[in-house]
Amino acid sequence: MTCVGESMEKKQYAALALGEILLRLSTPNNERIVRGDTFQKCAGGAELNVVSGISALGLRTGIMSKVPQNDLGVFVRNHIRFCGVSDDYLLYDQARDSRLGIYYYENGAYPRKTSVVYDRGHSTITTLTVKEIPEEVYSKEKEFHRSGKTRALSSQRRETDEEVIKKLKEKGTMKAFEVN
Repeated sequence: MTCVGESMEKKQYAALALGEILLRLSTPNNERIVRGDTFQKCAGGAELNVVSGISALGLRTGIMSKVPQNDLGVFVRNHIRFCGVSDDYLLYDQARDSRLGIYYYENGAYPRKTSVVYDRGHSTITTLTVKEIPEEVYSKEKEFHRSGKTRALSSQRRETDEEVIKKLKEKGTMKAFEVN
């Protein structure tokens, strides 16, 4: 019989997430999107937020995603590393038309609620195939995290997600799914 601590020692990551990393453009100081002239940039996304939080607790985490091989991809990679998350499984799309999904964030100021506008259509993550994912990934993590939003981006993403889950099930990996 193996206790939890022993099984964790055999895994490289406490958690590994598969999902879209987005460029977050935020208005400053509760400014409205419709009125403001400037945005502050940051990298974000549900899956990255989860593994960043787990990393902040002192556990080793990683993110698996696909980003354009351009300056925005470098910005994302640097942000991931800054958060203490491994970028070992970050894939770079060399296609000329590859793009990073974007979301525009407007902080709420009572009584106005926070507002988000997404521009994710045809982003690079939608082309990720199971063949691009190294076979070693399926046995490296204790917990695997993904979300419904990323899965819903394209039929290719759904197919990839289903194949990844089958392979993780064979390895007995714990799976987490955010239904957001």
